[in-house]
Amino acid sequence: MANRKKLTLFGLIGITMAFFGTVRSVPTLSITGWTQIFYMLVAAILFALPIALMSAELSTGFAEEGGPQVWVKNGMDEKWGFVTSWLLWVQMFFGMVMVASTVGVLFGYVVNRPELSSNNIFIFAVILVSYWGVTLLNLKFDMVKIAGNWGAIIGVYIPFVFLVILGVIYMLKNGIQQGSYLGHFKASDLLPDLSDLGSLAYLSGIIFIFAGVEISSVHANNIENPKRNYPIAVIASVILLVIFNLVAGLTVSNAVPAGKIELANITQPYLIFCQDLGIPVIFVNVISAMILIGVLVQLSAWVLGPSKSMIKVADEGGLPPFFQKRTARDIPITFVMIQAIVISLVSVLYIVVPDVNSAFLIITITTTILYCIVYVLIAISAIRLRYKRPDMERPFRLGARGNTLMWFVSLLTLLSIGITLVVSLIPPSVLDPSQYTGYVIFQIAATVIMVGVALIIYKFKKPSWKKNNH
Repeated sequence: MANRKKLTLFGLIGITMAFFGTVRSVPTLSITGWTQIFYMLVAAILFALPIALMSAELSTGFAEEGGPQVWVKNGMDEKWGFVTSWLLWVQMFFGMVMVASTVGVLFGYVVNRPELSSNNIFIFAVILVSYWGVTLLNLKFDMVKIAGNWGAIIGVYIPFVFLVILGVIYMLKNGIQQGSYLGHFKASDLLPDLSDLGSLAYLSGIIFIFAGVEISSVHANNIENPKRNYPIAVIASVILLVIFNLVAGLTVSNAVPAGKIELANITQPYLIFCQDLGIPVIFVNVISAMILIGVLVQLSAWVLGPSKSMIKVADEGGLPPFFQKRTARDIPITFVMIQAIVISLVSVLYIVVPDVNSAFLIITITTTILYCIVYVLIAISAIRLRYKRPDMERPFRLGARGNTLMWFVSLLTLLSIGITLVVSLIPPSVLDPSQYTGYVIFQIAATVIMVGVALIIYKFKKPSWKKNNH
């Protein structure tokens, strides 16, 4: 291990930015108009920073094994460790449906048929085809090697840079558009409108931009002088993400006429910018194709990522032997197939909820809720480990001595998660009032079922499930 090249400060900032850079979240930001500045700061300061700093201490303390389930298993117990790994797997069912839904919208623009982007049946069909497609490709080929870093460069960086540049040029040329989400600015627009509680649900979608922030902490041990450099890298990454997302979000809010934004349609602002600036429409087709490649590469990475950590849980006896099956290429076949089947079932929501915007937002919020439960368990574990293992070596530690800073950061995390869960249960304003009850029931049921299944499996687990247990 000693001869591994250490990451530089800039290297870690780059990796963290790459993980969160996505054009997909821009419409969810833009729909909130000027309030996005407030939401983004809340998401960064109350959510992303505390979780990243806590995760850094935990991942440097458990350097070899790493991962939230190990932190929770040691901080709380094996049962909650299992629930953590389970939730990190099942949140993906909802997250992947949301990501795959953008494939249909983008495809409509690549082939010059934009009307397809609001056709539910088409979106549903494309989710099935694209997800099963990348699943089968992953069973046959090493897609991570094939796609590599190019997927992120083609599908994320270039489109994001273009979105920001075009948006800024559009704003310089036209000023603030009165008919847009930014028009007729009042200072009160910077704060959420509490008379319209449904608008608060967007905060949950914006917090989702930072979901998974604990992942970058796996690199905390591999950086020169983690005590000094890791917090700098995390804070710098979060500040840069806030700036980039806000520039993109505000310029898109300024271009799209009020009430017309399509959450699953990232091509919409490119189309408006290009028409206004006299850029040929072929540019929009090309950008849509590039983002489409990026989305498929991302879907592909998620097919195997979470299932690889779940098969470790299965091997250790957390799940019946049926889950331990692997293909000749060592792919956790049971998990991969269950994923594909459940994702197909969740995507039926696009047929049940007639409006693509609403279905997209509902699924984003479900994913955020499941992530939040994991963060509650991480925050509790971080505190408990200070008392259970006070002598554990922590190359990165919150506070030079004593536990005050850790208490502060953990309680801040729990407070922000409490707020997120409350706003997640307020029916979003894009829904019809007749759908409010169904929305609340869906969110509570999805959460209770996902956590409940994990607790039931754990309750009935048998010693004979352990692999190589003769």
